Amino acid sequence: MSNAESSKPSTTNTAMFHMGVDDRHRLEGLPWHAPIEEWPEHGVIPLIIRRGESRHPVIFVELEGIRYAIKETTPFMAEREIRNLREIARRGIPSLNPIGTVTVKAPPLLLGTQGPGGLPQYTSGDRGYTVTSLAPRVVPHVLLYRLPFTRRTKRHLLSAAAVLLVELHEHGVYWGDPSLANILMRIDGRRILAILADAETVELFSGPVSDELREQDIALFSESLLWQAEDLRQAQGKAEDEEVVDDKDVRYFIRRYRWLRQEHARLAASPSFTTLYQVERLLDNFNNLGFSLLDMGGRALQEFTTVLPGWYARRIHELLGINVPRRYARRFYNTILGHQVLMSQHEGHTVSIEEAAKDWYTRYHLPAVLLLRQHLTSGQDPMDAYFSIMNHYWKRYRWMRQ
Repeated sequence: MSNAESSKPSTTNTAMFHMGVDDRHRLEGLPWHAPIEEWPEHGVIPLIIRRGESRHPVIFVELEGIRYAIKETTPFMAEREIRNLREIARRGIPSLNPIGTVTVKAPPLLLGTQGPGGLPQYTSGDRGYTVTSLAPRVVPHVLLYRLPFTRRTKRHLLSAAAVLLVELHEHGVYWGDPSLANILMRIDGRRILAILADAETVELFSGPVSDELREQDIALFSESLLWQAEDLRQAQGKAEDEEVVDDKDVRYFIRRYRWLRQEHARLAASPSFTTLYQVERLLDNFNNLGFSLLDMGGRALQEFTTVLPGWYARRIHELLGINVPRRYARRFYNTILGHQVLMSQHEGHTVSIEEAAKDWYTRYHLPAVLLLRQHLTSGQDPMDAYFSIMNHYWKRYRWMRQ
């Protein structure tokens, strides 16, 4: 049977499953009759259990190798959030994978107020659950909090969060509840990618979000950093008078957001490059501000990221099967990106990074290095010589253009 969503909900005892058959089979053995916070008492071994910023409990469980995030809310809000996540995924924004919802029927709850004629008032006791799945290497924020929270680590996380927020806004998504607590981080090949983990308050628009709503999201995220400092401090086991997040971190995030928005607008205008140097200069500007552009063949913003040391060397090995010393790896990779841009313009269509890497390596880099080896002594490094020549060329080109 396929895992396509069933046309009719499946019911197990009091739980109604609105999702594909395979996921339902994995999930139906959970103790849906009990609130999430009681699940460990019923034999469930959670990866993590926490209460979200909206005060809804969330549990992370692994079933048959699949990691699920299950949030307890109302049936209406669960359905709304899954719809939002599906639309966000359709727009190509990194988010949790929406699986479906579970509705659990329960007796009405007595309200503390009386209705007309002194009659008691009731509200629905039904519970709704938002069910999503986590991709490999996705790390919940509570685990990230336990890492050494140095200034550099914070800046990696805040840069990744800024990329996500700009991308949401550029694609018509107002978040409404932005915070590190509602973000998961995917650490993939030493690249850090922020993933939207809570879409309950999201509002969707057909075009980019207005400046007013952007500023609201920025302000909300900035405020959340300061009040989340206590969670971070406790996770780090630091003294009460020791600051973990401060105003400098808030200002750093805001600068990151504004710079990214500006650069995205420039890249979206499809700049035309005529030389490799022009592309290299653009990429160097990004690198100097702590960002990398992973691919210049698709949507620009999705390729903005912050990477950990060693990413470039690993990616080059994936593309070409060669080991490049770390001190050369970033420039080496940027040259491949530059070749991708020029090659795409020449071919009249988008050339993949894999195709561009192989073309540049076989047609330009390898012949140049082989030629250099014929003229170097045994103690000289051909790679050193290669990049010295390239640096001389770029400096000469810049001088001629002034």
